Amino acid sequence: MTFALDTLLAPLDAVLRIVPERLRPIARQLIGYLAVSGTALIVDVAIYWSLFKVLEVAALAAAGGYVCGVVVHYALSSRIVFAGRLRARGIAAEAPVLGKFFVAGGTGLVVTVATVGLLADVMGLHPLLAKLVATGFSFVTVFTALRVFVFNAPAPERA
Repeated sequence: MTFALDTLLAPLDAVLRIVPERLRPIARQLIGYLAVSGTALIVDVAIYWSLFKVLEVAALAAAGGYVCGVVVHYALSSRIVFAGRLRARGIAAEAPVLGKFFVAGGTGLVVTVATVGLLADVMGLHPLLAKLVATGFSFVTVFTALRVFVFNAPAPERA
């Protein structure tokens, strides 16, 4: 079953009225992206912490958790946050997006592993605090990559 972002965000319409009209589409998308990211983050952190307890190397655990989180993130964001594009073009035409999505996710993986490795494994910061910092850096990096390179809407054709 496909969920529409509009249905999920309907209760926020009153709040979004304070956002200028031209910025509402991205504001709705960003709120949906935050919700999807939160869900994927729960998966990521749960797997990260479990792997860390076994491996005792924060950078490796961060990689495993992150990859699992990216899979969940793609499943949700392609069907909720950026569903309009999928509906407009169809599944077959969107197949190349999957590869681009995971390349964008790869940038977040590099940011996450480097940040967690440096902060936790090298500097001795608590692994969960290191993961928190890495999550912020990764969030900005991946959202920008997804918005610009993966789920960017094609420019309208001029008559």
